[in-house]
Amino acid sequence: MEQTMRTRRGARIVLLDQDDRILMIRHRDDGAIVVPGFPVREVFWVPPGGGLKEDEDFVQAARRELLEETGLTEVEWGPCLWTLDADVRWRGEPVHMHERYFLARARGGQAITRAYLEPGEQQAIIDHRWWSLAELVAAETTETLRPVGLPELLAEVLAVGGRPSGEPRALRT
Repeated sequence: MEQTMRTRRGARIVLLDQDDRILMIRHRDDGAIVVPGFPVREVFWVPPGGGLKEDEDFVQAARRELLEETGLTEVEWGPCLWTLDADVRWRGEPVHMHERYFLARARGGQAITRAYLEPGEQQAIIDHRWWSLAELVAAETTETLRPVGLPELLAEVLAVGGRPSGEPRALRT
């Protein structure tokens, strides 16, 4: 009997500041997610976000995850920019991962805090940093950045003044 693959739904936030820098979270890889064809690295950078809880939609999850991982609440929310579908191994189990990436803009000078992190995230989340597009391009060869092609993706968003139109773009793993 063939077993159906569980789907893990997630929401991520492409959070820009007033200088068009993107906030990235540095994670320690605990080996929970294995993407076929990609080497496991000790650390990687990814926009804030995470999995949906049972009673949440994608937007609710994005808001909750941004609060948990940054403490930021003064945010102007935009559209869904990108979607990502990938078959991965999650804690040894085959899982289909479906993520949506939402554009948001930080308003004001709120400081980022770790106060709202869940206990497991305290160890996994190492750092945060605002990256300019030029810094992302320069770091692409020395750091692991997710999603794949992030500098080019961000350049497309910034080229239209942070106001993209149309349907979300489907990303590759």
